[in-house]
Amino acid sequence: MAIRPWILNGSKTIVKDRWIDLHADDCALPDGTSISPFYVNTLPDFVVVVAVTEEGDFIFIRQYRHGTRQILIELPAGCMEEADRTPECGAVRELLEETGYAGNEPVFLCKVAPNASSLSNFAHCYLITGCKKVQEQSLDATEDLEVVILTAEETKQLLADGGLVQAVHVAAMYYAEKRLTKGKAGVNHE
Repeated sequence: MAIRPWILNGSKTIVKDRWIDLHADDCALPDGTSISPFYVNTLPDFVVVVAVTEEGDFIFIRQYRHGTRQILIELPAGCMEEADRTPECGAVRELLEETGYAGNEPVFLCKVAPNASSLSNFAHCYLITGCKKVQEQSLDATEDLEVVILTAEETKQLLADGGLVQAVHVAAMYYAEKRLTKGKAGVNHE
C-alpha cells in the first residue's frame, strides 16, 4: 500500500503577525479519519552558514534564545529576505550582517526541514571558507549577538560536549565536516 498525503478540507488562520502565521487545518487521512484541527506554522525559509576563516577557525555567534530561555552558541543564520535572489545570497548576507565577515563563494551543504510535522519551512545550509572580517556587525533592533571564533580543535570539543544544540546547526556541521574532511581541513571526529 502506497503512502498517500492527507486531504486538506479547509484552513483557518489563528494568528498572523511578523513572528507567526499559525493555521488550524481541517484534515482527513486517506481512509477518511478526521484530524481537525491540525496546526501548521507557515514560516519563511532560512539559511545557516558554517563559516571558516582563512586561518581555519570557525565563526559562531552567541545569543539569547527565548524559546529555550538560554544563551546559546550557534552558527550565523537567519530568515530569507525578499531581496535575497537565492539562498546563497541570503547566506552571504546573513554572515556579513551577523559577524562582519565575508569569504569565498558559498558551497551548498544541505536542505533540511526543521520540523516537517508542523512547520512549513526549510533550512538551506552552506559552507563559506576563506572568511575575513570586512566590516562591523550590522544588526537589527531585535538582535544582540556576540561573535565567537573557535579553533578547529575547540569546535571539535564543542560538538563532542553537545555545546551546539540547534538541530539544524548540528546537521549543517555534520555536512560541513564531511566536505572539509574530504579537503583535509576542519573538524575531524575520530
